[in-house]
Amino acid sequence: MRIEAATAVSTANGRTLTILRGEPSRLPDIPPRPEPPLLVLRERTPEDLAREVYRRRHSIQLSATVYDRRVSIVRWQHPDTREPYEAICGFDVGLLAGIGRFVRNGENYNLMLLHTVIDTQRARNPGLRAFPDHSGVANGSIRFMKGDPENLLGATPIHLIEELLANEKTRLETFQADLERYRDARKAWEKANPVPPRDETFWIRPHRGSRYLAQLVPAKDAR
Repeated sequence: MRIEAATAVSTANGRTLTILRGEPSRLPDIPPRPEPPLLVLRERTPEDLAREVYRRRHSIQLSATVYDRRVSIVRWQHPDTREPYEAICGFDVGLLAGIGRFVRNGENYNLMLLHTVIDTQRARNPGLRAFPDHSGVANGSIRFMKGDPENLLGATPIHLIEELLANEKTRLETFQADLERYRDARKAWEKANPVPPRDETFWIRPHRGSRYLAQLVPAKDAR
């Protein structure tokens, strides 16, 4: 294939990236994309609505800030109304990191957790940050800051998490310790076995009708 333009770029790690633009393809023009078929919306049946409600109420999405692996500020939403909830909890929801699903009374629950862990002692050393005093938060307690704690559906997610942590704390701690050892071992292996830098070459061949074919004189560099 005839090369009509080429360019090479050197990267910071010593690699060279080369882009070669070959002669245009002689195949026929790519046909226009066909119009998408019309979607026929049907009225949802009671079974459809029931499945949607079940899925929504069995999908728990949490965001949290964990202080000293003892106190968690947890945020979530009411599964039906999307009303925001927030609670100060005397347990470490970070133990659930990596647990995407759990089973309770034969029912499957999906769990999505986004959390940050803060070691307040280490963070205070530079004297740059101040943290609220959580020394009065009792272990295992839940104190609602937002949302109606009497609303059963709205409060259920945090109570499910509380129950899961109380029943499976030892297994979760073992899992997190194993996960941390795996991460450390992986980092050590990657440090001892770095991927050697290698050059890369990318070939680009415009099809008929491409914007490249509008150029009367081939460009010096491939774009």
